[in-house]
Amino acid sequence: MLAGMMALGMMAQGGKLTVSGSYKGLGDSVRIFLVGGSGEMLLQETRAIAGDKLDMTFDLDDAAMLYVFGLKDGQLSADNGFAIPALPGEHAVIEGAGDDYTMGGSQFYRDYEEASNLIKAPQEAARAFVNECQSKYLAGVPEEEIDREYEEKYPAVEQAVADAVLGYVKAHPDADASAMLLSELGSDAEHIKEGAALLTERARGSLAANMYKGVLASIEKEKANQALQEGLEGNLAPDFTLNDINGKPLALSSLRGKWLILDFWGSWCSWCIKGMPKMKEYYAKYAGKLEILGVDCNDTVEKWKNAVVKHEIPWLHVYWDKEKGDNPVELYAVRGFPTKVVIDPEGKVAKIIVGEDPAFYDYLDEVIK
Repeated sequence: MLAGMMALGMMAQGGKLTVSGSYKGLGDSVRIFLVGGSGEMLLQETRAIAGDKLDMTFDLDDAAMLYVFGLKDGQLSADNGFAIPALPGEHAVIEGAGDDYTMGGSQFYRDYEEASNLIKAPQEAARAFVNECQSKYLAGVPEEEIDREYEEKYPAVEQAVADAVLGYVKAHPDADASAMLLSELGSDAEHIKEGAALLTERARGSLAANMYKGVLASIEKEKANQALQEGLEGNLAPDFTLNDINGKPLALSSLRGKWLILDFWGSWCSWCIKGMPKMKEYYAKYAGKLEILGVDCNDTVEKWKNAVVKHEIPWLHVYWDKEKGDNPVELYAVRGFPTKVVIDPEGKVAKIIVGEDPAFYDYLDEVIK
């Protein structure tokens, strides 16, 4: 009897997600990502499709986000694809192209489509504002000026999104779509908790609720990692040893004597690749004074080596194997990609920069004389 109850419980926690319909312009193959609430990669693969027709099935144990992107010349096309919430046992029907697509199918997706339409306008306004700030960074507008504008204007933008999300949740407190929708609030932990309090007990215990719970857990982890990174600055850089591109062990501590950039990257990271030309420029500019050690993350060995050759990356490289050896991602509390750790000639952490920021190179010019 106990075994039977356990089996039923396991069945209830898992199932298949099916996706059908038509999304124009994907081509004959797509790149698929399934990402959990805490940001963990559950699935990453390429699948063939028949024209614009969608006919996909996924084994799924928990709530996630599904991203489907078309491939162009073998490369992922980030502006040609769609993203939908994923739940075991549900059926999504996608129709459309570009950013103009609809979700139908099971009741969960019909509800989520209704919710998405209600929050679309404030979400688009928030994305436009963030993109505007990013464009100003890339155009060389002083960082202090952009930060000031962001701090002044973004709270109202964020509140508008929260109001729309919480309005739907309040009106539909028992819907799985409401529980899933709270993850749309991103890093806004206070509003996520406010929304969770509006849900019924059933909705809070649903698989859909695991998505926002994962987001809350990742926010706490982000805070801990940020504190760890801040504690590293000014102290001796944690040492580690990984195999280089020739399969030989390379210790970080062996590179003391020059300024060093510890670059956490991956071939799959578009911003990492976009930053390579500028990195090459500074590698040449400070030849003899500066070394770079690339730490490849979340790639296969083959993809790592192919990327180094394809992009003609001239500096030192090591590969982080999740299954064995040292874990520099944990040692340096890497929170995103690319992450660049500047280490002075004495081996102390001088600065840690997350993301691709023009100010990073201004900093190098200041410290490397």
